Amino acid sequence: MLSNKKPVLFFFLFLLCSVFIQADPTLFPEENKRLIIQNRILVKVGDTTISVLDVVKKMEVFLNKHYPQYAESLPAKYQYFSTQWRDMLFQMIDHELILLDADKMELKITDAEVRETLFEKFGPNVMTTLDKIGLTYEEARAMIHSELAVQKMTWFKVHAKALSAVNTQDIRSAYANYCEKNPPKEEWEYQTLSIRAQNEETAHQIAQKAFTLYQSSPSLIAEAIEKLKEPNLVDPEAKPSFQITLSDTIKTETKNLSQTYKNVLTTLSPLSMSGPIKQVNRTDQSIIYRIFYLKNHTKTLTPSLRSLYDKLQNQLIQEESEKGFRLYLSKLRDRYGFDTRLEEIIPASFQPFSLN
Repeated sequence: MLSNKKPVLFFFLFLLCSVFIQADPTLFPEENKRLIIQNRILVKVGDTTISVLDVVKKMEVFLNKHYPQYAESLPAKYQYFSTQWRDMLFQMIDHELILLDADKMELKITDAEVRETLFEKFGPNVMTTLDKIGLTYEEARAMIHSELAVQKMTWFKVHAKALSAVNTQDIRSAYANYCEKNPPKEEWEYQTLSIRAQNEETAHQIAQKAFTLYQSSPSLIAEAIEKLKEPNLVDPEAKPSFQITLSDTIKTETKNLSQTYKNVLTTLSPLSMSGPIKQVNRTDQSIIYRIFYLKNHTKTLTPSLRSLYDKLQNQLIQEESEKGFRLYLSKLRDRYGFDTRLEEIIPASFQPFSLN
């Protein structure tokens, strides 16, 4: 086979070559350098030969169209050419195979279509743009003619079939799979105030006092805790006969809550708190009173089928198109006997570009 790279539809191919999308032109200082191109025939498809310069012309058009800010920068151009020329070559080979099929079908491309696309691609000043990137008008017309033929053939042979292959049941199945991977999510954000004492009555009394203080100002609960811990007037040296602790803010999903915590939190609304709740410590069976303060409660529901229908449909069509495109190219290679591995023709070490 020609390549292990995943093929996609023609109208997505050139969008994948983004070597320096985020780069700043100042990162490529201009010096007195030259971009050296080692031209040679790379491959022959049918009666068409593709050379290094043919690949360069395609890359010049792409660079001028999508990243004109780098079109005059030799270092930037060298970086793009040296890293992307093989990918561009693979695309050009695929297109030549499709053009052979288009010739067999006697596909027609009108002059009006070519002229309209020329203006869309190169702007109103066509000749100025072509002269800037080193293309003749005849070369540009031939390039546009070929691209339009490839687009039409890709539509007839791949995309149209993908559209008819995807039905309502496929979309429903895709939605069921989506729901399985993206179940509804419920999140809770809360704190707990825990009171332990030597006896249950003391713990209950402290819990009630804490609840009153906590209820009046949840944001000042730390100060309230310190107030509860103040020494008594009879014996200032005496340690408090209880422990009171405030947890950090806890953020978790419903599936991670114990049933006890879930029972309490589901009764609260955001920014509200529970009264003191008696619980038994699992470790030593001691009595603990807890006050729950719910800071926030959010629910993320799974989108409806109706809201996702177009998106799922487009995804399925794209998947069918990609699969169909691979199959289409495989049949073309078999039909036209183009099954030579490029590695046998073009050594992996071959680099046709240098900057001197």
